[in-house]
Amino acid sequence: MKNFINKITIIVTSMFLLSCASILSEKSQSVTVDTGDVEDATCELFNGKGRYIVKSPGTVVIDQSCDDLNITCKKEGYSTVSDRIEYTHKGSAAGNIILGGGIGYLVDRGTGAACKYPNSISLPMSSKN
Repeated sequence: MKNFINKITIIVTSMFLLSCASILSEKSQSVTVDTGDVEDATCELFNGKGRYIVKSPGTVVIDQSCDDLNITCKKEGYSTVSDRIEYTHKGSAAGNIILGGGIGYLVDRGTGAACKYPNSISLPMSSKN
């Protein structure tokens, strides 16, 4: 009987660890920003975890957050463009809800590990003329 309980404990613990994004997944990601034919625009990205600057086209590493990602790109002689990029949930979020009763999901939401953004964002800019 003791051997059976030990096996069940190991299985349940493994399931919890496998579903916890805070332990197993990255909390940051690379995002590439493209402004169409316009190069060297300064793009500012910000979410609940920080503010990030990149020249387009370019890639920046940002901290993941379960907040939308706001982005604004500017360049002299061109119209400023802005957008709000919604986050999506990682697959591990469902495992946290099912296996952990939601506690793991709440932890992962707080750390940003449950959410991600697209790897590439395109914000075409146009001349002010």
